[in-house]
Amino acid sequence: MNLRNLSISQKVFIVFAIVVLLATFSFLHLLDKTYQQQLVREGRIISQQVIIFRRWVSGFGTVWTKDKYNPNTGYLVSTEAQNAVLKAYKTDEILQNLGTVHFYAHNPALATRELSELTNLEYGWSFRAVSDRYLAPTDKPDKWEAKAIKIIKEEFKKGNTSGEYWGWDGDKFRFAKALKVEKGCLKCHGTPDQIDPIFKKAIIAKYGEEAFKRATGYKLGELRGIISVTILPPGLLSSALEEIDIWNVLALILAFAIFWYFAKNEIIRPIEKLTQAAHDISVGKLDTDLGVRGLKEEEVKDEITKLAIAIDRLRASIQIAMERLRKRKK
Repeated sequence: MNLRNLSISQKVFIVFAIVVLLATFSFLHLLDKTYQQQLVREGRIISQQVIIFRRWVSGFGTVWTKDKYNPNTGYLVSTEAQNAVLKAYKTDEILQNLGTVHFYAHNPALATRELSELTNLEYGWSFRAVSDRYLAPTDKPDKWEAKAIKIIKEEFKKGNTSGEYWGWDGDKFRFAKALKVEKGCLKCHGTPDQIDPIFKKAIIAKYGEEAFKRATGYKLGELRGIISVTILPPGLLSSALEEIDIWNVLALILAFAIFWYFAKNEIIRPIEKLTQAAHDISVGKLDTDLGVRGLKEEEVKDEITKLAIAIDRLRASIQIAMERLRKRKK
């Protein structure tokens, strides 16, 4: 495209369009980074809350539920109490005779699994605890989770134990947070001398000998697995559009109008006027008025006005020269 074949108005419009496109691209890139960082923060908060929950359960050794358990996940061990009574805190006042009751134990891993079943992508997010040395088949990592575990393990070897990894998996944003072996984990997942014999029997009874061997032998501080958070966020464009209101649109239109008004009145029209004046002078119309008579070049700073003063001075010089030439001929 030959720019000489375009008018100044067309050139200004093209430059303005390019600037707008570049600014839009830059804004969308910044918005995308901000959007992703917000998703990372959301994933980090969810995973940290899960870890806190696991620590709470671990602090009590296990959580017991009365007469109920989730048939999908089962329980680790159970106990039965006959002639049980309900007592008040501190006073030990008997509030109710419960008769025969059953209690079911849920260790941190099992409690986490049950909690994860309550989450659903219908709420916009879900989570689960997974490991490459899984105990329950439901804790086996999928392809993305296996990659996350591998990368976090490599970072652990380099001394980076922050243990986070995130990225997109189709239309889902996924976040992984390292699950480190803590002291409370060792009685189920530690070395043979650390594992509680009762828990060993219960784990083998529930998951099998092979699963028990795969999920044990850990040492304090090692990577046990990850908290895998899946977020189904709205699209970037739809999120941005939700934030746009009439004032944003009016501000954009006003900015465009101000720019075009300035460009048209302060750049395009003066240049068009100078172009026409130069043409008129070139064909002998020396009485052309450029609208700058009486202005001094040193008193103005606008370059287009200075150019108009110079052309007007040139016009006046040509006019004087032509009058002198006519007088000589006479």
